[in-house]
Amino acid sequence: MAEVEIFTPTGVFAGTTARVPLSNNGPDLTMPLTLSEARWYPIDGGQPSHRGDIKVPPDDILLIVTPELEMTVHLTWYAISVEVGPYRVSGSLGTHPGFDPERALARPGSTFISLREATIELIDRDDVARATREHVHVNRYSVERVASSLMLGFYFPGATLAPQEAAPVA
Repeated sequence: MAEVEIFTPTGVFAGTTARVPLSNNGPDLTMPLTLSEARWYPIDGGQPSHRGDIKVPPDDILLIVTPELEMTVHLTWYAISVEVGPYRVSGSLGTHPGFDPERALARPGSTFISLREATIELIDRDDVARATREHVHVNRYSVERVASSLMLGFYFPGATLAPQEAAPVA
């Protein structure tokens, strides 16, 4: 059983599941994900509640936080920020050395893109604390805006691509 958090457009489910197919490309969910002992945390300020056993449809999953991934070696990490539903996620996207997204033949094969060392925040809500998670998988088809030094149009179809601001040089 794996402990997971599922970020939906209206709140967050937390619970355990026996079925999260994992790869470096993120989970690929084609059927509802069953959570046991689910807890619900609404983002509208409502009271958290216990929901028991539930099924979350794949289309409702914007982000999924899972246990640590298998070991990833020789990846180059790039800073990225995405806006998906009411959330902004900033983290690191791993690519193989020499990766050129404009000329790469390989495209993401899964619905979800894996990020590490991620910060999740509610857009335009300063009254809510940010969450930091080691591994987050982002539903690439739900992303509305991407800021990265890489051109990631193939990763996030339909998203607005914004250039990432350069870091100041001292």
